Amino acid sequence: METVDYKLASEEDIEMIVDQRIIFSDLLAGKQDAAIEKNLRENMTAYFRRELNKTYIVWYAEIDNKVVSIGGLGIRTQPGNIKNPSGVWGYIMSIYTDPGHRKKGYSTNILNHLIATAKEMGCTAFELHATPEGAPVYEKNGFLKHNEPTYRKFI
Repeated sequence: METVDYKLASEEDIEMIVDQRIIFSDLLAGKQDAAIEKNLRENMTAYFRRELNKTYIVWYAEIDNKVVSIGGLGIRTQPGNIKNPSGVWGYIMSIYTDPGHRKKGYSTNILNHLIATAKEMGCTAFELHATPEGAPVYEKNGFLKHNEPTYRKFI
């Protein structure tokens, strides 16, 4: 039986976090031009140096010192409302499990670690966007799909 170690990421893990996010990004959007990837790496590295364990948390699972699953959660504060009076939201993103380690509960455990840590940091509501493959993980853990329109503008 494999021993799985779940870890809250620290500053020493930033390069690994960036590598894992690039892998996930490549799967979603396809391999990018080297210049685009370099720019993304630099921006993510600067972001994690500044925000890790302040407004962004990462949990990951290792087997034999190899990352098999990882996930992140951004914390944002906005004015409260009826549904979330505190206004503190956790946005779950980029939960990814290596294809050879799927269907073993690692993503669910990462999700639970992220939520528990974020609750300790004051989060009272959580949201995410899911791929079709990831949706069952969230649905079985109490997330409800909302059909609210999303509008975006990139500058």
